[in-house]
Amino acid sequence: MPATRRSSRRRSPAKAPPARRGRRAERKAATERRIITAALGLFQSRGFDATTTRAIAKKAGIAEGTVFNYFPTKEDIALHFFEQEVEEAMATVSKSPRLRKATLEEKLFALIQRQLELLLPYERFIGNAFLEALKPASKLGIFSHRAAALRHRYLAFVQTLVEESLPKKTVVPLQWWVPDAFWLFYMVVLLFWLSDASPRKQNTLGFLDRSLQIGVGMLRRAG
Repeated sequence: MPATRRSSRRRSPAKAPPARRGRRAERKAATERRIITAALGLFQSRGFDATTTRAIAKKAGIAEGTVFNYFPTKEDIALHFFEQEVEEAMATVSKSPRLRKATLEEKLFALIQRQLELLLPYERFIGNAFLEALKPASKLGIFSHRAAALRHRYLAFVQTLVEESLPKKTVVPLQWWVPDAFWLFYMVVLLFWLSDASPRKQNTLGFLDRSLQIGVGMLRRAG
């Protein structure tokens, strides 16, 4: 009798049930959070340069190779944190019913204030990140594609806030430069914040409030 031919078709691997995929995603998300929490704690206590991926893995209770499965470098962990910080700050403004009818100054104040609140537990690390960003080859620097993409999303959001606050068909001279000017302003505020020893950084908030009143007032008069 002729031998029975076996099918040459390869069977596609069976897909995991949705519940199992959900649990797997939860475990991955939990591991990612452990890595980020461990890294931020070490960045704050030891400094960014002195922190190694081995130390991050040990503090997170996982193998160093597992860290690399989620983040190729410690700079990628830092960038992930900054991305989360920016997204949460933007969501604070865009999803607040109170801020929908607020003035531009109030929206911009709320945006930066929320960012500073998120950065506060890691003040030493933020100072280190400033220095790290000055290195031309650093992923945190201005020449980094990922850092540039984050800055672009942030400034596009600021541009939207500005356009929504101005009367329709208002033309402001050099309006295209407003988001970039705001970015420079935010850097100044951050440097002020890093050196501010006042209780709860009240001097920074006062500086932020006064500066926004002046800046937005000039923008309105220009329009």
